[in-house]
Amino acid sequence: MKLLPLLLAAIAMLAGYSILPGQPEDTGFLTKHVSTSLPVSETYDNLRQGFRYCDFANVGVPRCKPPKSDGAVFCNVYTGDTAGKTSRVLGTIQLSPAPTGTQAVLRVQTHVANREDILTAWEILMSGKVREACP
Repeated sequence: MKLLPLLLAAIAMLAGYSILPGQPEDTGFLTKHVSTSLPVSETYDNLRQGFRYCDFANVGVPRCKPPKSDGAVFCNVYTGDTAGKTSRVLGTIQLSPAPTGTQAVLRVQTHVANREDILTAWEILMSGKVREACP
């Protein structure tokens, strides 16, 4: 009987290391850390406007959660088809307040073609320079 609590604790610990089905591992992403001198709210507005202006085939389709109480914003970015419907996760964008503006973590899946170009486009969109990011 003394083994049962130990066994249950071991199972719970191992379960914490499992990855949910369909969720990409962290190693499946190319990550870029960037910052802007703009506040999160303005950076987020720039991103939303940029994604509206740019062709979703080039930069993806964002689905963002409402801003947290500290102002942080998290978005999943999906690939889109010709009808504009989202399908698979292309990457994520996380915006957090920083003393000098916004700290962003941009992540795109490593199997995606032109992944460096996508990260660069997202970074440019954050600054509000939409025409430079969208071909």
